[in-house]
Amino acid sequence: MKKITLTILILIALCGKVMADEPYEQLKNQAQKFEKRLDGFEKSSKITREALLKQVGDLTNNAKNQQKQMGELSTRLNDLESQQNSLRKEIEQLNSSTKQKTDTIDQIITTRSQWYAASITAVLLLLCGVYLYLRRRNDVSEQSLTAQVKSAMDTVRSTEEKIAKSDTLLADSLFEILNKLKLQEMSAEAAGKTKESEIDHHLPLKLADEIHRMRKRLSSLPEDTKGLTPLQKSIERLESELADQGYEIIDHTGLTYTENLSVKARFIPSDELIPDQKIISKVVVPQVNYQGVMIRMAEIEVNIGS
Repeated sequence: MKKITLTILILIALCGKVMADEPYEQLKNQAQKFEKRLDGFEKSSKITREALLKQVGDLTNNAKNQQKQMGELSTRLNDLESQQNSLRKEIEQLNSSTKQKTDTIDQIITTRSQWYAASITAVLLLLCGVYLYLRRRNDVSEQSLTAQVKSAMDTVRSTEEKIAKSDTLLADSLFEILNKLKLQEMSAEAAGKTKESEIDHHLPLKLADEIHRMRKRLSSLPEDTKGLTPLQKSIERLESELADQGYEIIDHTGLTYTENLSVKARFIPSDELIPDQKIISKVVVPQVNYQGVMIRMAEIEVNIGS
């Protein structure tokens, strides 16, 4: 329809131009140009129309999809509202149940607290009674224990005094025996019966052991023990008599141990000494010299630092 209308218009224009005495060929060429341009316009309008129709179709499909999604969202919202209402009812029921349980627990705690308070009060009263009873009994026991301790200490002191007295008597007896032997030796020498090679050191060595033992016991007794002074004097007199006969008792206790000592040593590790430090802690058997010559080697214990 549009093409016919345009053709009529072109013909009218051509007729007008003919009337104006223009050449026919020129008019024909112009008419062909107009037809070509008209065909181009038709093709362009057709393409534009198809594109517009396609866009309209796409928009229609999008609108349908969006409408469908809106419907789904509406359904979901309705489901969520229904779930929210159900959850609200459950929370209300839970709050009501929790309140009832809390009230019950509070009542139970109150009742038990009262019972516990009464029980604790009763136990405290019982403990106070037991404490007072034990206190009185302990006072009596302490008095009895004090008496027992005092009796035991008296017994120990009495025993220590008896030991000191016994050692004093032993030292005096040994001194008398030593004097008798000395007199016998002097008589034998006067008669010309004794030779230097026949000297017997057995008894002086025994005396040396007894003196060493009494010295150790003397150092272990308390200073206020009755009878220590006579024992000290008896030991000194016995040592003096042995010295007069040429015997000397060597005590290594407390000395530093060196490799050149002529002793039988037993080494004991000690944490109280510095590394490689060696101290003679105990003399088991003392060294005895006769006229400056060792006749018996000492046996000792040595603490060595580790």
